[in-house]
Amino acid sequence: MTSTDRGDQGDGADTDARPHPREMFIRLLFDTVRQDPFPSGTQLDLIEESIPAQMVPEYVELLIQKSREGCFPSTDVLRRIQRMSAGGGAAPRC
Repeated sequence: MTSTDRGDQGDGADTDARPHPREMFIRLLFDTVRQDPFPSGTQLDLIEESIPAQMVPEYVELLIQKSREGCFPSTDVLRRIQRMSAGGGAAPRC
């Protein structure tokens, strides 16, 4: 049986279709943050420590949505939006 008989291309096409483990981790945290009315600062820190650049706009959009849900948006979330939209990434940790 050849690789084409099994349905794979032999060029890595099957592995390219799967998301990177880091992206799967970020998406798991995104789902948790979406469902939580008050997202955990620890979870937001984990996202910001791991997020690839191409996912930052989606993350900022998620934070903006969370800020619009209540009458008084979290100052922490607003600062995260400001920092991430400016391209600064996560805040330095002590």
